[in-house]
Amino acid sequence: MQRTSSRSFKACRHKTRHGWIFVVAIQILASIQTLSAAELKTETVQAWNKYQKWADAKVQREITNPEIFLIQNTLSKDERESVSRKIQAGEVFVRTMTGVIPSGVKFKVPDGEIHHWWGAIYLRNLRLSRLIRFLQDYDHHAGRFSDVERSRLVSQHGDTFKIYLRLKRSKAFVTANYNTEQECRYTFYGSNRVFSQSVATKIAEIEDPGTASEREKPVGKDSGFLWRLVSWWRFEQRGNDVIVELESASLSRDIPLAIKLIPPIRNYIRSTPRETLESVLVSIRAAMGK
Repeated sequence: MQRTSSRSFKACRHKTRHGWIFVVAIQILASIQTLSAAELKTETVQAWNKYQKWADAKVQREITNPEIFLIQNTLSKDERESVSRKIQAGEVFVRTMTGVIPSGVKFKVPDGEIHHWWGAIYLRNLRLSRLIRFLQDYDHHAGRFSDVERSRLVSQHGDTFKIYLRLKRSKAFVTANYNTEQECRYTFYGSNRVFSQSVATKIAEIEDPGTASEREKPVGKDSGFLWRLVSWWRFEQRGNDVIVELESASLSRDIPLAIKLIPPIRNYIRSTPRETLESVLVSIRAAMGK
């Protein structure tokens, strides 16, 4: 009886301790939006520009090599076969991107963090031309992608599109809305391979969205959740099917110290870029399935 009581006491104390941590974590999350505005500093932008230059160079080396093109073709044989099995089984494969920073280079992002992920899906019984038409229908991206509230094609010159996207990103108690302008360029490699790069030329966080007092916060002086965004798309027709790979890199403020001290919550917040990428791929798969 005494042993059982002791175990019950320890279990209760364990639950109480973790319950307290959870409450504190929730309070921290709820207070993020009220933090003083983060400021995008020159050295942060310089670090991002350097990283994007490396990433662009890596992408160009891969897509112009007929033996590579797809990211999965840069993996080891076992990894490549594993990815192929998963996506052909209908899964969405997502992994953090590595190998961008040159070997031996010490790289740091002052007051910021870079989030770089890539993912892949396999679409059966689909022509690549149909998928490209769907993606280039920018006037109707709202409603097709969960993060897009409004969308509009601003201009088109050949295979270059300038578009407006109103984005909404939510995580736990944090919601951020953005007016973004992006430039998307498509490059065709024969009849069975297409590459596209999308770069956000403007990201303005919205204060009081959906109200009469709605306004854009000064660019670079906002919550700091999304300062830069670039995406690289690779599409390959394989028989009657299409492989889609999406690679996305974004820049945000450094995570506040209070959040860093709670690893589960810190990792929870850092998962947003991954979940956004996965959501885009899921939306494409659902739309093409129809």
